[in-house]
Amino acid sequence: MKLSILCQSPVVEGRSAAQAVHETVALARAAEDLGYHRFWVAEHHSDRALASASPEVMISHLASITRRMRIGSGGVLLPYYSPLKVAEQFNLLEVLFPGRIDLGLGRAGGSEGRAPQALNVRTDHGPPFADVDELLTWLGPGTAQRKYPEVFAAPCPARATPVWILGSSPASARYAAERGLPYAFGAFLDPRHMLAALSTYHQYFQPSRMLARPHVILAWFAIIGESEQDARRQAASSEAWFVDTFLRGHNHPFPAAETALAASHGPQEQAMLLMKRQACSVGTADQVLDQLRGLCQRFAVDEVMVVSITDDPAARLRGYALLAAAAGLAAAA
Repeated sequence: MKLSILCQSPVVEGRSAAQAVHETVALARAAEDLGYHRFWVAEHHSDRALASASPEVMISHLASITRRMRIGSGGVLLPYYSPLKVAEQFNLLEVLFPGRIDLGLGRAGGSEGRAPQALNVRTDHGPPFADVDELLTWLGPGTAQRKYPEVFAAPCPARATPVWILGSSPASARYAAERGLPYAFGAFLDPRHMLAALSTYHQYFQPSRMLARPHVILAWFAIIGESEQDARRQAASSEAWFVDTFLRGHNHPFPAAETALAASHGPQEQAMLLMKRQACSVGTADQVLDQLRGLCQRFAVDEVMVVSITDDPAARLRGYALLAAAAGLAAAA
């Protein structure tokens, strides 16, 4: 089982978005030394809790300060962009950092309020996944099927950056399978269709020039502490933010642990938190690792991408270090 990291650059009350970005950079440096396989950054807009608005810019910087680890997007929200422009960005990244860049593509979410309108989100992209199909014709040297045959996405690398389809539904899984693309399931966002989506992916997978066999990443939320009690305390911040954001409709940073622990939740909110706790791992490194291995065996997962958010960046880094040590990542790297 390979372990990787998805970082959304979380912003905690009393700290700035700029600090969150620099904390992501520090985490990426450490993650490579710890032996993690990939480090992906997300895309969110007008979100006071998540400072990751430009994954292509972050990828360039993170790839320049690391040597081995794959760096990628989890993901670029394609409806906001021209497929040709995304191809140009990732062709350039592939030229600068050959063999180390991943292009994870998302197609929904990631924005608060009217940010999609401000970004001029495209609404005329045709049938589902037509924009992804177009992007695939532009990447790398391109193909004869591209929309305007005389146009190409410069610079042209010798090979295309690997494309990952990000999703949480059977529809995205089937698209990835039929195109022979690797698939990343966002269980940390919505785990309800995990079994159906991953079963669909394996059932319909067709080998392609890009991928000979199915390859699945499971993006999973986890908090790793020195003890189970320590992990539960760290989890309070993300849990309080979940209630404040998804149940109360607010757009606030993650609360500090003291604020979160003092928060009160009504019966419905407590019930939603109990459901959320079923779809994450909170505990010691050994406890979390056992759960991750169980998920891999049950759902035929090749790699787990751990999403961890705490109010203290040092505690988050310590958690990733404990998990890496338990898994023996540095020794295997």
